[in-house]
Amino acid sequence: MAHPMELMLRDVRCFEGEQRSQLRPITLLVGENSTGKTTFLGCYAALHRMLSVGGNFFTFIDDLDFNESPFAMGSFRDIVRSRRGPGGRINEFKLGFALEARQSGLSRSELTATFGESGSQPIVSSLRLGFSEDSYLTLRRTEDSRSRLEVSDGSTQDFDFPFGQARFLLRLLSEDDPSLFQRSPELKSTVKQMFGPRGLALPVLSDLIPVAPLRSKPKRTYDPVRETASPEGEHIPMLMMRLDRTSKEVWGSLHDDLVEFGRDAGLFSDIKVKRHGKQMSDPFQLQVKVRSGPHANIMDVGYGVSQSLPILVDILAANTSAHGPRRPQTGHTFLLQQPEVHLHPRGQAQLASLFIKAFNKWRNRFLIETHSDHIVDRVHIAVRQGELKPQDVSILYFEPNGNAVTIHNLGVDTDGNLHGAPAGYREFFLRETDRLLGFAD
Repeated sequence: MAHPMELMLRDVRCFEGEQRSQLRPITLLVGENSTGKTTFLGCYAALHRMLSVGGNFFTFIDDLDFNESPFAMGSFRDIVRSRRGPGGRINEFKLGFALEARQSGLSRSELTATFGESGSQPIVSSLRLGFSEDSYLTLRRTEDSRSRLEVSDGSTQDFDFPFGQARFLLRLLSEDDPSLFQRSPELKSTVKQMFGPRGLALPVLSDLIPVAPLRSKPKRTYDPVRETASPEGEHIPMLMMRLDRTSKEVWGSLHDDLVEFGRDAGLFSDIKVKRHGKQMSDPFQLQVKVRSGPHANIMDVGYGVSQSLPILVDILAANTSAHGPRRPQTGHTFLLQQPEVHLHPRGQAQLASLFIKAFNKWRNRFLIETHSDHIVDRVHIAVRQGELKPQDVSILYFEPNGNAVTIHNLGVDTDGNLHGAPAGYREFFLRETDRLLGFAD
Protein backbone atom coordinates (compact mmCIF):
# COMPACT_ATOMS: atom_id res chain seq x y z
CA MET A 1 0.00 0.00 0.00
CA ALA A 2 1.46 3.35 -1.07
CA HIS A 3 1.30 6.67 0.76
CA PRO A 4 1.27 10.22 -0.60
CA MET A 5 4.66 11.84 -0.02
CA GLU A 6 3.58 15.28 -1.18
CA LEU A 7 0.42 17.24 -1.99
CA MET A 8 0.53 19.82 -4.79
CA LEU A 9 -2.02 22.61 -5.14
CA ARG A 10 -2.07 25.11 -7.97
CA ASP A 11 -4.37 28.15 -8.10
CA VAL A 12 -6.72 26.92 -5.37
CA ARG A 13 -8.36 29.74 -3.40
CA CYS A 14 -5.69 31.53 -1.37
CA PHE A 15 -2.84 29.44 -2.79
CA GLU A 16 -1.30 31.42 -5.64
CA GLY A 17 0.55 29.43 -8.27
CA GLU A 18 1.95 26.03 -7.34
CA GLN A 19 2.55 24.98 -3.74
CA ARG A 20 4.02 21.64 -2.63
CA SER A 21 3.69 20.25 0.88
CA GLN A 22 5.50 17.30 2.44
CA LEU A 23 3.21 14.63 3.86
CA ARG A 24 4.46 12.29 6.58
CA PRO A 25 2.81 9.92 9.07
CA ILE A 26 2.25 12.80 11.51
CA THR A 27 1.54 15.99 9.55
CA LEU A 28 0.54 19.08 11.53
CA LEU A 29 -1.16 22.06 9.86
CA VAL A 30 -0.55 25.24 11.85
CA GLY A 31 -1.24 28.90 11.23
CA GLU A 32 -3.72 31.68 11.83
CA ASN A 33 -7.42 31.38 11.11
CA SER A 34 -8.57 31.66 7.47
CA THR A 35 -5.21 30.71 5.98
CA GLY A 36 -6.43 27.72 3.95
CA LYS A 37 -5.83 24.79 6.31
CA THR A 38 -9.34 23.38 5.87
CA THR A 39 -9.12 23.97 2.11
CA PHE A 40 -5.89 21.97 2.13
CA LEU A 41 -7.62 19.06 3.90
CA GLY A 42 -10.62 19.22 1.55
CA CYS A 43 -8.37 19.01 -1.51
CA TYR A 44 -6.42 16.15 0.03
CA ALA A 45 -9.65 14.27 0.75
CA ALA A 46 -10.97 14.64 -2.80
CA LEU A 47 -7.74 13.42 -4.37
CA HIS A 48 -7.27 10.61 -1.85
CA ARG A 49 -10.70 9.18 -2.63
CA MET A 50 -9.60 8.63 -6.23
CA LEU A 51 -7.01 6.11 -5.01
CA SER A 52 -8.56 4.77 -1.82
CA VAL A 53 -9.21 1.17 -0.83
CA GLY A 54 -12.71 0.08 -1.83
CA GLY A 55 -12.78 2.41 -4.81
CA ASN A 56 -11.82 1.68 -8.40
CA PHE A 57 -9.46 4.28 -9.78
CA PHE A 58 -10.99 6.32 -12.63
CA THR A 59 -14.44 4.80 -11.99
CA PHE A 60 -16.02 7.97 -10.60
CA ILE A 61 -13.91 10.74 -12.09
CA ASP A 62 -16.97 12.73 -13.11
CA ASP A 63 -18.52 12.32 -9.65
CA LEU A 64 -15.57 13.60 -7.61
CA ASP A 65 -17.21 15.62 -4.84
CA PHE A 66 -15.52 18.62 -3.22
CA ASN A 67 -18.49 19.05 -0.88
CA GLU A 68 -18.48 15.65 0.81
CA SER A 69 -18.81 16.09 4.58
CA PRO A 70 -17.11 17.59 6.51
CA PHE A 71 -15.75 19.72 3.65
CA ALA A 72 -18.02 22.17 1.84
CA MET A 73 -15.85 23.87 -0.76
CA GLY A 74 -18.64 25.13 -3.00
CA SER A 75 -18.66 25.49 -6.77
CA PHE A 76 -15.77 25.65 -9.23
CA ARG A 77 -15.57 29.44 -8.88
CA ASP A 78 -15.48 29.08 -5.09
CA ILE A 79 -12.48 26.75 -5.37
CA VAL A 80 -10.36 28.19 -8.20
CA ARG A 81 -8.25 31.19 -7.28
CA SER A 82 -9.85 34.54 -8.08
CA ARG A 83 -7.66 36.92 -10.05
CA ARG A 84 -8.35 40.37 -11.40
CA GLY A 85 -6.30 42.53 -13.69
CA PRO A 86 -4.32 42.07 -16.91
CA GLY A 87 -3.92 38.32 -16.47
CA GLY A 88 -7.67 37.71 -16.65
CA ARG A 89 -9.50 35.16 -14.60
CA ILE A 90 -8.13 31.66 -13.96
CA ASN A 91 -10.07 28.86 -15.61
CA GLU A 92 -8.46 25.76 -14.13
CA PHE A 93 -6.82 24.49 -10.97
CA LYS A 94 -4.62 21.48 -10.28
CA LEU A 95 -4.17 18.96 -7.50
CA GLY A 96 -1.47 16.34 -7.36
CA PHE A 97 0.10 13.63 -5.25
CA ALA A 98 3.71 12.52 -5.25
CA LEU A 99 3.48 8.82 -4.42
CA GLU A 100 5.78 5.97 -3.61
CA ALA A 101 6.40 4.33 -6.98
CA ARG A 102 5.70 0.65 -7.40
CA GLN A 103 7.94 0.21 -10.42
CA SER A 104 11.39 -1.20 -9.74
CA GLY A 105 14.19 1.33 -9.90
CA LEU A 106 11.86 4.32 -9.43
CA SER A 107 11.58 6.22 -6.18
CA ARG A 108 8.26 7.95 -6.76
CA SER A 109 5.46 8.67 -9.18
CA GLU A 110 3.28 11.74 -9.57
CA LEU A 111 -0.42 11.91 -10.30
CA THR A 112 -1.76 15.34 -11.27
CA ALA A 113 -5.42 16.12 -11.94
CA THR A 114 -6.39 19.29 -13.79
CA PHE A 115 -9.89 20.61 -13.16
CA GLY A 116 -12.04 22.77 -15.40
CA GLU A 117 -15.63 23.98 -15.01
CA SER A 118 -18.76 22.12 -16.07
CA GLY A 119 -22.17 23.36 -14.97
CA SER A 120 -20.59 25.42 -12.18
CA GLN A 121 -18.83 22.35 -10.72
CA PRO A 122 -15.21 21.17 -11.02
CA ILE A 123 -14.63 18.42 -13.57
CA VAL A 124 -11.39 16.58 -14.35
CA SER A 125 -10.08 17.70 -17.74
CA SER A 126 -6.83 15.72 -17.68
CA LEU A 127 -4.81 13.26 -15.62
CA ARG A 128 -1.04 13.16 -15.82
CA LEU A 129 0.90 10.20 -14.46
CA GLY A 130 4.67 10.23 -14.62
CA PHE A 131 7.96 9.44 -12.99
CA SER A 132 10.12 12.26 -14.30
CA GLU A 133 9.94 15.34 -16.51
CA ASP A 134 10.53 13.24 -19.63
CA SER A 135 8.62 10.07 -18.72
CA TYR A 136 4.87 10.46 -18.32
CA LEU A 137 1.42 9.72 -19.68
CA THR A 138 -1.44 12.20 -19.92
CA LEU A 139 -5.04 11.14 -20.30
CA ARG A 140 -6.99 14.11 -21.68
CA ARG A 141 -10.72 14.75 -22.04
CA THR A 142 -11.55 15.64 -25.65
CA GLU A 143 -14.23 18.12 -26.67
CA ASP A 144 -16.75 15.29 -27.03
CA SER A 145 -15.74 13.86 -23.60
CA ARG A 146 -13.84 10.95 -25.12
CA SER A 147 -10.29 10.03 -24.17
CA ARG A 148 -6.95 10.95 -25.66
CA LEU A 149 -3.71 9.37 -24.46
CA GLU A 150 -0.55 11.45 -24.81
CA VAL A 151 2.92 10.08 -24.13
CA SER A 152 6.02 12.05 -23.28
CA ASP A 153 7.67 11.15 -26.58
CA GLY A 154 4.98 13.13 -28.39
CA SER A 155 2.86 10.21 -29.63
CA THR A 156 -0.91 10.27 -29.07
CA GLN A 157 -3.92 8.05 -29.58
CA ASP A 158 -7.65 8.75 -29.33
CA PHE A 159 -10.02 6.19 -27.81
CA ASP A 160 -13.78 5.80 -27.89
CA PHE A 161 -13.96 5.27 -24.15
CA PRO A 162 -15.76 8.10 -22.33
CA PHE A 163 -13.25 9.96 -20.20
CA GLY A 164 -15.35 9.50 -17.08
CA GLN A 165 -15.20 5.71 -17.48
CA ALA A 166 -11.49 5.55 -18.10
CA ARG A 167 -10.85 2.38 -16.12
CA PHE A 168 -9.51 1.03 -19.39
CA LEU A 169 -6.18 2.77 -18.68
CA LEU A 170 -5.37 0.11 -16.10
CA ARG A 171 -5.94 -2.55 -18.76
CA LEU A 172 -4.16 -0.45 -21.33
CA LEU A 173 -0.95 -0.55 -19.35
CA SER A 174 -1.11 -4.05 -17.97
CA GLU A 175 -2.58 -6.33 -20.66
CA ASP A 176 -1.27 -7.31 -24.03
CA ASP A 177 -4.43 -6.31 -25.90
CA PRO A 178 -3.54 -5.34 -29.49
CA SER A 179 -6.93 -3.73 -30.08
CA LEU A 180 -6.06 -0.94 -27.68
CA PHE A 181 -3.09 0.08 -29.79
CA GLN A 182 -4.29 -1.01 -33.20
CA ARG A 183 -3.74 2.43 -34.71
CA SER A 184 -0.40 3.05 -33.06
CA PRO A 185 1.94 0.11 -32.45
CA GLU A 186 4.70 2.66 -31.75
CA LEU A 187 2.65 3.96 -28.82
CA LYS A 188 2.34 0.45 -27.44
CA SER A 189 6.09 -0.01 -27.68
CA THR A 190 6.70 3.30 -25.92
CA VAL A 191 4.35 2.41 -23.06
CA LYS A 192 6.00 -0.96 -22.58
CA GLN A 193 9.43 0.65 -22.54
CA MET A 194 8.31 3.22 -19.98
CA PHE A 195 6.60 0.88 -17.57
CA GLY A 196 7.98 -2.56 -18.35
CA PRO A 197 6.30 -5.70 -19.70
CA ARG A 198 4.03 -6.01 -16.68
CA GLY A 199 2.64 -2.54 -17.21
CA LEU A 200 1.79 0.11 -14.66
CA ALA A 201 0.55 -0.78 -11.18
CA LEU A 202 -1.22 2.29 -9.85
CA PRO A 203 -0.88 2.75 -6.09
CA VAL A 204 -3.75 2.08 -3.73
CA LEU A 205 -4.15 4.28 -0.66
CA SER A 206 -5.48 3.47 2.78
CA ASP A 207 -9.02 4.08 4.01
CA LEU A 208 -9.74 7.75 4.72
CA ILE A 209 -11.43 8.75 7.99
CA PRO A 210 -12.24 12.47 8.31
CA VAL A 211 -13.29 13.94 11.66
CA ALA A 212 -15.19 17.24 11.81
CA PRO A 213 -14.14 20.12 14.09
CA LEU A 214 -17.50 20.06 15.89
CA ARG A 215 -18.70 16.62 16.88
CA SER A 216 -22.31 15.60 17.52
CA LYS A 217 -23.91 16.60 20.81
CA PRO A 218 -24.40 13.87 23.43
CA LYS A 219 -27.86 12.50 24.26
CA ARG A 220 -29.23 11.35 27.56
CA THR A 221 -30.74 8.29 25.93
CA TYR A 222 -30.00 6.82 22.50
CA ASP A 223 -32.48 4.98 20.32
CA PRO A 224 -30.69 2.46 18.07
CA VAL A 225 -30.61 3.61 14.48
CA ARG A 226 -28.62 2.63 11.44
CA GLU A 227 -24.89 2.76 12.13
CA THR A 228 -23.62 5.02 9.37
CA ALA A 229 -20.18 6.53 9.84
CA SER A 230 -20.04 10.31 9.75
CA PRO A 231 -17.29 12.89 10.38
CA GLU A 232 -19.42 14.34 13.20
CA GLY A 233 -19.44 11.00 15.05
CA GLU A 234 -23.18 10.26 15.24
CA HIS A 235 -22.33 6.58 14.66
CA ILE A 236 -20.05 6.25 17.69
CA PRO A 237 -22.71 5.48 20.36
CA MET A 238 -24.28 2.88 18.02
CA LEU A 239 -20.91 1.28 17.38
CA MET A 240 -20.16 1.08 21.10
CA MET A 241 -23.56 -0.44 21.84
CA ARG A 242 -23.23 -3.00 19.06
CA LEU A 243 -19.79 -4.13 20.17
CA ASP A 244 -20.91 -4.32 23.79
CA ARG A 245 -23.81 -6.60 22.87
CA THR A 246 -22.38 -8.73 20.10
CA SER A 247 -18.56 -8.73 20.32
CA LYS A 248 -17.49 -8.92 23.94
CA GLU A 249 -13.82 -9.54 23.17
CA VAL A 250 -13.57 -6.57 20.84
CA TRP A 251 -15.55 -4.34 23.19
CA GLY A 252 -13.34 -5.39 26.10
CA SER A 253 -10.20 -4.39 24.18
CA LEU A 254 -11.72 -1.09 23.05
CA HIS A 255 -13.02 -0.37 26.55
CA ASP A 256 -9.58 -0.92 28.07
CA ASP A 257 -7.95 1.38 25.53
CA LEU A 258 -10.55 4.09 26.18
CA VAL A 259 -10.12 3.84 29.95
CA GLU A 260 -6.33 3.98 29.62
CA PHE A 261 -6.60 7.18 27.62
CA GLY A 262 -9.27 8.64 29.94
CA ARG A 263 -7.10 8.12 33.00
CA ASP A 264 -3.90 9.42 31.39
CA ALA A 265 -5.75 12.50 30.12
CA GLY A 266 -7.58 13.13 33.40
CA LEU A 267 -10.98 12.87 31.68
CA PHE A 268 -12.61 9.72 33.07
CA SER A 269 -11.78 6.46 34.84
CA ASP A 270 -14.43 4.23 33.25
CA ILE A 271 -17.04 4.22 30.51
CA LYS A 272 -19.88 1.81 29.87
CA VAL A 273 -23.01 1.17 27.86
CA LYS A 274 -26.10 0.92 30.07
CA ARG A 275 -28.85 -1.14 28.49
CA HIS A 276 -32.58 -0.49 28.89
CA GLY A 277 -33.70 -3.90 27.71
CA LYS A 278 -32.32 -7.09 26.25
CA GLN A 279 -33.02 -6.42 22.57
CA MET A 280 -30.72 -4.62 20.15
CA SER A 281 -33.58 -2.25 19.40
CA ASP A 282 -33.97 -1.17 23.04
CA PRO A 283 -32.74 2.28 24.12
CA PHE A 284 -29.39 2.67 25.88
CA GLN A 285 -27.23 5.24 27.63
CA LEU A 286 -23.53 6.02 27.72
CA GLN A 287 -22.24 6.42 31.25
CA VAL A 288 -18.90 7.75 32.42
CA LYS A 289 -17.12 7.60 35.76
CA VAL A 290 -15.12 10.73 36.52
CA ARG A 291 -12.25 10.02 38.91
CA SER A 292 -13.58 7.99 41.86
CA GLY A 293 -17.21 9.08 41.72
CA PRO A 294 -20.18 7.01 40.54
CA HIS A 295 -21.03 6.51 36.88
CA ALA A 296 -22.93 9.47 35.42
CA ASN A 297 -24.75 10.02 32.16
CA ILE A 298 -22.46 11.41 29.48
CA MET A 299 -24.73 14.48 29.39
CA ASP A 300 -23.77 15.25 33.00
CA VAL A 301 -19.98 15.28 32.68
CA GLY A 302 -17.60 17.71 31.02
CA TYR A 303 -18.20 18.52 27.36
CA GLY A 304 -14.64 17.47 26.61
CA VAL A 305 -15.60 13.82 27.09
CA SER A 306 -18.37 13.77 24.50
CA GLN A 307 -16.37 15.87 22.02
CA SER A 308 -13.25 13.72 22.25
CA LEU A 309 -15.07 10.37 22.28
CA PRO A 310 -15.70 10.23 18.49
CA ILE A 311 -11.98 10.79 17.85
CA LEU A 312 -10.92 8.19 20.41
CA VAL A 313 -13.31 5.49 19.22
CA ASP A 314 -12.66 6.14 15.53
CA ILE A 315 -8.90 5.75 16.06
CA LEU A 316 -9.00 2.85 18.54
CA ALA A 317 -11.73 0.91 16.72
CA ALA A 318 -10.39 1.44 13.20
CA ASN A 319 -8.00 -1.46 13.65
CA THR A 320 -10.50 -3.84 15.22
CA SER A 321 -13.03 -6.20 13.71
CA ALA A 322 -16.46 -7.05 15.07
CA HIS A 323 -15.51 -10.70 14.54
CA GLY A 324 -11.96 -10.88 15.83
CA PRO A 325 -8.88 -9.20 17.31
CA ARG A 326 -6.76 -6.37 15.93
CA ARG A 327 -6.39 -6.23 12.19
CA PRO A 328 -2.98 -6.39 10.52
CA GLN A 329 -0.99 -3.17 10.33
CA THR A 330 -2.56 -1.85 7.13
CA GLY A 331 -3.24 1.56 8.62
CA HIS A 332 -5.84 4.25 7.99
CA THR A 333 -5.48 7.95 7.18
CA PHE A 334 -7.21 10.37 9.54
CA LEU A 335 -8.03 13.99 8.68
CA LEU A 336 -8.58 15.80 11.96
CA GLN A 337 -9.84 19.36 12.34
CA GLN A 338 -9.08 20.94 15.69
CA PRO A 339 -9.16 17.71 17.72
CA GLU A 340 -8.28 19.71 20.83
CA VAL A 341 -11.72 21.37 21.03
CA HIS A 342 -13.03 21.40 24.65
CA LEU A 343 -9.96 19.59 26.01
CA HIS A 344 -7.74 21.01 28.74
CA PRO A 345 -3.94 21.07 28.12
CA ARG A 346 -3.31 17.66 29.68
CA GLY A 347 -5.98 16.12 27.48
CA GLN A 348 -4.61 17.84 24.36
CA ALA A 349 -1.12 16.53 25.00
CA GLN A 350 -2.43 13.03 25.67
CA LEU A 351 -4.39 13.15 22.42
CA ALA A 352 -1.12 13.77 20.57
CA SER A 353 0.34 10.74 22.37
CA LEU A 354 -2.58 8.67 21.06
CA PHE A 355 -1.81 9.75 17.49
CA ILE A 356 1.81 8.71 17.97
CA LYS A 357 0.79 5.36 19.47
CA ALA A 358 -1.67 4.72 16.62
CA PHE A 359 1.07 5.30 14.06
CA ASN A 360 3.67 3.16 15.81
CA LYS A 361 1.27 0.31 16.64
CA TRP A 362 -1.16 0.23 13.72
CA ARG A 363 0.58 2.35 11.06
CA ASN A 364 -2.24 4.90 11.02
CA ARG A 365 -1.38 8.27 9.50
CA PHE A 366 -2.65 11.71 10.53
CA LEU A 367 -3.17 15.11 8.94
CA ILE A 368 -4.05 17.36 11.86
CA GLU A 369 -5.27 20.94 11.64
CA THR A 370 -4.56 22.35 15.08
CA HIS A 371 -4.20 25.53 17.10
CA SER A 372 -2.85 23.65 20.11
CA ASP A 373 0.71 24.28 21.27
CA HIS A 374 0.34 21.23 23.51
CA ILE A 375 -0.21 18.89 20.56
CA VAL A 376 2.71 20.40 18.64
CA ASP A 377 4.98 20.28 21.71
CA ARG A 378 4.14 16.65 22.45
CA VAL A 379 5.18 15.72 18.91
CA HIS A 380 8.51 17.52 19.42
CA ILE A 381 9.02 15.67 22.69
CA ALA A 382 8.20 12.33 21.05
CA VAL A 383 10.97 12.89 18.50
CA ARG A 384 13.46 13.86 21.19
CA GLN A 385 12.57 10.75 23.21
CA GLY A 386 12.82 8.45 20.20
CA GLU A 387 9.10 7.60 19.93
CA LEU A 388 9.09 9.20 16.48
CA LYS A 389 11.81 9.67 13.90
CA PRO A 390 12.36 13.12 12.39
CA GLN A 391 11.24 11.74 9.02
CA ASP A 392 7.91 10.74 10.58
CA VAL A 393 6.93 14.38 11.20
CA SER A 394 5.98 17.25 8.92
CA ILE A 395 4.85 20.65 10.17
CA LEU A 396 3.13 22.82 7.57
CA TYR A 397 3.02 26.50 8.47
CA PHE A 398 0.42 28.54 6.55
CA GLU A 399 1.67 32.12 6.32
CA PRO A 400 -0.62 34.86 4.98
CA ASN A 401 0.79 37.58 2.74
CA GLY A 402 -1.84 39.97 1.45
CA ASN A 403 -4.51 37.94 -0.32
CA ALA A 404 -2.27 34.88 -0.75
CA VAL A 405 -0.94 32.20 1.57
CA THR A 406 2.41 30.44 1.41
CA ILE A 407 2.82 26.94 2.86
CA HIS A 408 6.19 26.43 4.53
CA ASN A 409 7.50 22.89 5.00
CA LEU A 410 9.06 22.62 8.46
CA GLY A 411 10.75 19.65 10.04
CA VAL A 412 12.39 18.62 13.30
CA ASP A 413 15.86 17.30 14.07
CA THR A 414 16.72 14.34 16.30
CA ASP A 415 16.49 16.57 19.38
CA GLY A 416 12.97 17.64 18.44
CA ASN A 417 14.06 21.15 17.48
CA LEU A 418 12.21 22.88 14.67
CA HIS A 419 14.14 23.72 11.51
CA GLY A 420 13.19 25.58 8.35
CA ALA A 421 10.85 28.01 10.14
CA PRO A 422 10.47 31.40 8.39
CA ALA A 423 10.75 34.66 10.27
CA GLY A 424 6.96 35.00 10.38
CA TYR A 425 6.57 31.73 12.29
CA ARG A 426 9.18 32.66 14.87
CA GLU A 427 7.85 36.20 15.21
CA PHE A 428 4.26 35.09 15.80
CA PHE A 429 5.05 32.54 18.49
CA LEU A 430 7.75 34.61 20.19
CA ARG A 431 5.41 37.61 20.26
CA GLU A 432 2.73 35.58 22.00
CA THR A 433 5.25 34.27 24.53
CA ASP A 434 6.47 37.81 25.24
CA ARG A 435 2.90 38.92 25.81
CA LEU A 436 2.34 36.04 28.21
CA LEU A 437 5.45 37.03 30.18
CA GLY A 438 4.46 40.71 30.15
CA PHE A 439 7.34 41.86 27.92
CA ALA A 440 5.20 43.18 25.05
CA ASP A 441 1.90 45.00 24.57
